[in-house]
Amino acid sequence: MEGLLENLLHVPVQEKVFDPAEKLPLLFTGLYDIRAFVIGERLVYLIRPKEPLSLTKLKKHFAKLAALLDGDCILYDDGYTRYGISKLVEMGIPFIFGDQNIYLPNLGIQIHEKPRTKLPDVEQFSPFTQKLVLTALYQRWQHISGKEMAEYFGVSRMTVNRALLELEALDLPLVAMEGKTKYLKYAFSRGMLYDLCKDYLINPVKKSIRLRVKPENVSIKSGVSALAAYTLLGDDPYQTFAVTQEQYRQLALNHAELAEKDEVPACIVQIHRYLIENNNIVDPLSAILSLPKDALEDVRIEQAVEEIKEAVFGGRWPGKI
Repeated sequence: MEGLLENLLHVPVQEKVFDPAEKLPLLFTGLYDIRAFVIGERLVYLIRPKEPLSLTKLKKHFAKLAALLDGDCILYDDGYTRYGISKLVEMGIPFIFGDQNIYLPNLGIQIHEKPRTKLPDVEQFSPFTQKLVLTALYQRWQHISGKEMAEYFGVSRMTVNRALLELEALDLPLVAMEGKTKYLKYAFSRGMLYDLCKDYLINPVKKSIRLRVKPENVSIKSGVSALAAYTLLGDDPYQTFAVTQEQYRQLALNHAELAEKDEVPACIVQIHRYLIENNNIVDPLSAILSLPKDALEDVRIEQAVEEIKEAVFGGRWPGKI
């Protein structure tokens, strides 16, 4: 590293003895390897994540690290793809990735290897990408081709490829090219996969409708009703169900069937952007994501959410949690 910095900056570089535990909380010492260097007369910290982290989380952490340390903070790693570099530049995070991708704004240096593939401009998962990632988490897909995923979901290869491009655009280390075939590939735990992706997860609910009478052909539980089915949480006085947009159209509801705002409904029907079903229940993580924000403030629901996550990350789903 000293040689790379000296060749790049043309000034003397010397590593300095540094104990991160003296200046930083356990959170940061657990997540990052940190080395200190004196470059000319400047104190610089080179920081490398010990595990994959989302760009959103990286941005928050670097802001805190810059406040805690008395020198410039620079991200370095050999595991980052070239696709996230433009995002890092936008966020103002200095980095050194080998000698071809370097961004040191305080020193006026920028060397950027241009991406070979044009990637979509995305900030969150599309519904299908989220369905793919959550299914991969549940099914423990750690090495699966685009063709195999297309066959599993019954969609075109193009649909799967678009999802993989989204993952690349968000710089998530989940896509690998082997020969001419793209794979969804990772080697970490379910919990780590969720933490890596959680900043990009969307609420699966497009719209909620309060009804005076429960339709006969609606049965997939969602929201609090799904949490109650997975845990010992008591359900609301009225149940919540999930349908797709097409299923909602087939209900052909009229205005008289809709409950007024001050009226206790017979049930709530949520129109979902995608569905992963588990024995007539929305999958656990989508059920959590479908909850309204005020519901998450309830201590009982908060406890049920943690219970469900623990079961999912521990591999006790699919199946009864």
